[in-house]
Amino acid sequence: MQINDEKLKERMDGYVEKNKFNGCSLSIAGSEGDINLDIASGFADKEKTEKFNSLSIVRIFSMTKAIVSVCLLQLLHEKKIGLDETLDHYFKNYSNCFALVENAKNLSEVERTNAPSIRQLLNHTSGLSYFFNDDLIAKQYLEKNLTATPDNYDLTLFSEKISNLPLCFKPGTKWNYSVGIDLAGRLIEMISGQPLDHYLRINLLDQLDMEDTKFFLPDSKRDRLSDCFFYHDMTENFLPLVKQYQNFYYKKGEVSNFSGGSGLLSTGRDYMKFSRLLLNDGKLKNARILAKDVMNKIRLNSIDGDIASIGVESFAQMPTSGMGHSLAGSVIINPNSEFSSNVGDFGWGGMASNYFWIDFKKKYTAVFMTQLLPSASYPNRRELKKLVNQILQ
Repeated sequence: MQINDEKLKERMDGYVEKNKFNGCSLSIAGSEGDINLDIASGFADKEKTEKFNSLSIVRIFSMTKAIVSVCLLQLLHEKKIGLDETLDHYFKNYSNCFALVENAKNLSEVERTNAPSIRQLLNHTSGLSYFFNDDLIAKQYLEKNLTATPDNYDLTLFSEKISNLPLCFKPGTKWNYSVGIDLAGRLIEMISGQPLDHYLRINLLDQLDMEDTKFFLPDSKRDRLSDCFFYHDMTENFLPLVKQYQNFYYKKGEVSNFSGGSGLLSTGRDYMKFSRLLLNDGKLKNARILAKDVMNKIRLNSIDGDIASIGVESFAQMPTSGMGHSLAGSVIINPNSEFSSNVGDFGWGGMASNYFWIDFKKKYTAVFMTQLLPSASYPNRRELKKLVNQILQ
């Protein structure tokens, strides 16, 4: 696969020159051979002394979810867990489960409901929420400090406290982005008897030689960690970039609790190994790493229709009309010209504007890395995907 990188490099340089990103990288690969394109622009630090590239270590935030979801699906393939098992089998608080009634004004307006299933946990129809969402339960997450950051994070206690709160709605009736994959991470620990980081390492990361993908930052890698930035003034010129969250979502040294929803550090080069595994139908150099039934669950829509019909109309720059959700990420079921997608496209992003996608029809995958909060600051995901598809026509 040959790619003319001039337009892409021009776009990447433009992001940096206009101060939209301090630094960013884009890697593109086909199903065979080496990475076909690996370009970068800008710097990893505010002082502009260290170049940003695909080996820069970044906080991938919610791109952690795809990795953890895939590992839970491995346990499903091994028949150690069932997709339609409900969470009350694992978390005692869900044996007495309640959800807010439609249009509830306060937490007392609840009704009894079934506990969410593992399927609903993975596709975000469980009724759980996130601290940054706009709903009554999200406010409870904030008040109770349930934000899934390592500095205040105990996975066991987090799961217990989450399961003690009402759900936003009856499971399976709506789509709502949530901490479900954090609970999925805890399920992996409970079922396997191993800490989440160990299970991921042995069953996936080591097989792909993803040495820079970790829940903590070793001393030997500290100089490769990119600064993280935040737009505090959303003006037309996107100025200024402010360096924040230098210790956000990682700890120096070993940690013992792991956010399956947002806790990993990685690099563009490392994440490409994972994304390419999915592009190659779960195979690495003709050796099958992920079973065929696991790949089917990764690629196929698992909700009723698209996200827009049962959830939100857009999410982190992405229009959700025509976008379904598999058991590991988004999947295009009806192409949207605004997002330049093909049926079956798979992908997901992270809070710091990172994004990866796989086009199974054109047989390529792309990984974009940067460190800018929030992910809706600028529509780079739509722009880059559209530009890449135009170049590959």
